[in-house]
Amino acid sequence: MGHAKPKTVGLRRKPMAVHFVTLPKPPKPHVRPKPPPPHPVVRPKPQPVPPKPRPIVHHRPVPLPTPVKKVPPPRPKVVPRPPTPPPPPPPSPAVVAQAVDRYAVMLRTRIQQGLVVPPRVAALRLSGKAVVAFELTPAGRLLWVRIMRSSGIGAIDRAALAAVRDRSYPPFTKSMPRRPTVFRVRVGLNDGRHRF
Repeated sequence: MGHAKPKTVGLRRKPMAVHFVTLPKPPKPHVRPKPPPPHPVVRPKPQPVPPKPRPIVHHRPVPLPTPVKKVPPPRPKVVPRPPTPPPPPPPSPAVVAQAVDRYAVMLRTRIQQGLVVPPRVAALRLSGKAVVAFELTPAGRLLWVRIMRSSGIGAIDRAALAAVRDRSYPPFTKSMPRRPTVFRVRVGLNDGRHRF
């Protein structure tokens, strides 16, 4: 298919008459005069409120206090300390010996009463005496204990040592020495019973 060539068509032209007309000038628009600016409204200033009158205060002079004489505080009374009394003189050797002997008797009674006789010794009705030595502090605390002279029967010696170890002892009396002291006590059994 081929393409067809466009056909040129001519326009028919007719002469045209043209007339030029001058138009009158357009009328000036009617200008209204500007209204005068409004007068500012003058408002009267508010009258300041007068302050309330303050009450009149009459000041009376305050009387000054009468001066008080300064009295120095009382000084604490110095009470002289009484001189510490001298320690009492140590008891005489005879008084000390007597106090130690009384204490030793009390010890022997306590130890002998606290002696526990082993059943085997009681059954055999054994007899014997042991001398026990021990040291006590002035507070009554046991430091050591040992057999000084054996009864010859081991069970009696062991019972005597236990009787001393298992006791509590009172503190020394005032007349006794203020140092640890060694005591010797005889502990004995007769026919398997305590012997005093």
